[in-house]
Amino acid sequence: MPVQGVDAEIEIYSRYAGGLSGIEENSHLILVCWLHEAGRDVLRAVPRKVSSDLPEKGVFSLRSPARPNPLSVSVVRLRGIRDDRFLLLANVDVIDETPVIDIKPYQTGWDCVFSATGHDRTEKIRKMGPGEYRAGLIREAVNYHGELCPGVAVGVRLAEAAMRIFGRDLASPEVSVAPGPDPCIADTLIGITGASLGNRRLGCSGGDRYVLSCPGKEAVFLLRDVPESVDAILAADEASLFDCTVRSRPQKVEKQ
Repeated sequence: MPVQGVDAEIEIYSRYAGGLSGIEENSHLILVCWLHEAGRDVLRAVPRKVSSDLPEKGVFSLRSPARPNPLSVSVVRLRGIRDDRFLLLANVDVIDETPVIDIKPYQTGWDCVFSATGHDRTEKIRKMGPGEYRAGLIREAVNYHGELCPGVAVGVRLAEAAMRIFGRDLASPEVSVAPGPDPCIADTLIGITGASLGNRRLGCSGGDRYVLSCPGKEAVFLLRDVPESVDAILAADEASLFDCTVRSRPQKVEKQ
């Protein structure tokens, strides 16, 4: 199963179809599934979808399907309903014929914790192929912004370049962002990095530049003539999209 999941449909048995009333008012749903082919005697695993070379961890700190009680809890996008009992979904990350135990509406006010933190993903990102990493950035950006528009595509390209320059996970608390004037690009960089005014990682560039920084280094991006279509932006050479200047940045010295 791809990391980003696939488009799929869920069949609701006729006797439960009445429970779908009103579900079309939600853009996203929470699926609770039973991973019927997963092993139940595994307590340590590696995130093998990315690379089998990654460190082994306990299954309660991973999203491995193999675990004592192989329940899957995931957020999917509702694309539509067919025949009043088939849900058409996107980003489904379970295999064909997986039993669905329950369906709940996803609610941003309760279920989204934008300030949440997790483990450093730098090593995992380095094991990813460029396409896989880009797909992850796009999903993070769209989850925050709401759609894949040209501004989001530009923001993803900036993030790709910054990751290469810094060599670290952009969600690291040591990475800060000063977005430029385009609100879609700003949303993208905020969604990918988790920067906010409250965590002091979000600043103002003071002009038409987009600045990402980490200890000892900052990358300053100035946009060029950007294509109008998402596909063209994602396919373009970086040099045609923006100029990038990398500068040394003095590190803060803690007072003794």
